[in-house]
Amino acid sequence: MKKIIQTQYERFQKINERLNRWKGQVVHKTELMRLCECSERTIKQDIADMRTLYDAPIDYDFKVKGYFYRSPFDLEMRVHLTKNELAALEAAVGTLTQFSHLEPFRELQSAVSKLDQAVKYRFRHPNGESRGIQFENVPLLPGGELIGPLLEAIRGRQWVRFSYRKFENELADDYDLFPYLLKEHRNRWYLLGWARNRKGIRTFGLERINPLSLQRTDIVDEAPAFDAGRYFEKAMGVAIYEDRAPEEVILSFTPFQANYFKTQPFFPYRPEQVLVDDAAEFRVRLHLIINKELVYELARMGADVCVLAPEQLVREMRDFHRKAVERYAVLNDE
Repeated sequence: MKKIIQTQYERFQKINERLNRWKGQVVHKTELMRLCECSERTIKQDIADMRTLYDAPIDYDFKVKGYFYRSPFDLEMRVHLTKNELAALEAAVGTLTQFSHLEPFRELQSAVSKLDQAVKYRFRHPNGESRGIQFENVPLLPGGELIGPLLEAIRGRQWVRFSYRKFENELADDYDLFPYLLKEHRNRWYLLGWARNRKGIRTFGLERINPLSLQRTDIVDEAPAFDAGRYFEKAMGVAIYEDRAPEEVILSFTPFQANYFKTQPFFPYRPEQVLVDDAAEFRVRLHLIINKELVYELARMGADVCVLAPEQLVREMRDFHRKAVERYAVLNDE
């Protein structure tokens, strides 16, 4: 009769059931080996994995040479994940790990480490290198040390004061700000809030805030209510121009670039906004605010996208590419 090979999770269940049956008493290792129809080495590995994966409180009695639960525990109360779910979990853990150096995420380090260990034995080589998945390296985000104190100010609804220098300016300006939101965009962190001395919403790159100048204030002025969803729904990135209304932007993509846009659009669109979709062209109408983020995104695609409307954006893109060509000409002539 052919022997039926048990899965590791099936062995986990049998070990758990037997240890619970004896209510904290020691179960000899040979009994577990017989029950699971496996070797001593496999039992030891299963016990180690139960400790890692499920935090099972299993101890070993050297005198009796057996295992026992040192506190009440039930494996059935733990979630059993499929291979696909574990693969998705590894991707999520890898993403969290990228930001582990930032203050708000440090409290999660222990939990992330446990999750990482829980999936490692199935998806990684012995040297810790992931099999079949590689994450983009996220650089150390500038200004990350300010996230913690700013997040506390946002949650505490407190005004802050700081010195801020724009890249294009030599001197810094001082701001009193009621902070609304911290937003990460393209590996940079931004602070949005109501600027008391500007009487409007302003956006600040954290790397341009002088960290030594940041302080909470005793200002008690009321700031207007802020809805992040509505504020960003008609624009890309963080550059929102309150004096500009959304416009109809018509874009023509090459069939090749259309594949990328359809599968991961840089701005959402509905099926009825598609004007042309054939072997020669994909044309779509987007309703959004024209800002520098849109210009940079379109410029990144080069000749694979063409702006058809509005005329203002057409001129802006022509000017952008013209300046790029002129710069190449000047540098190549030197």
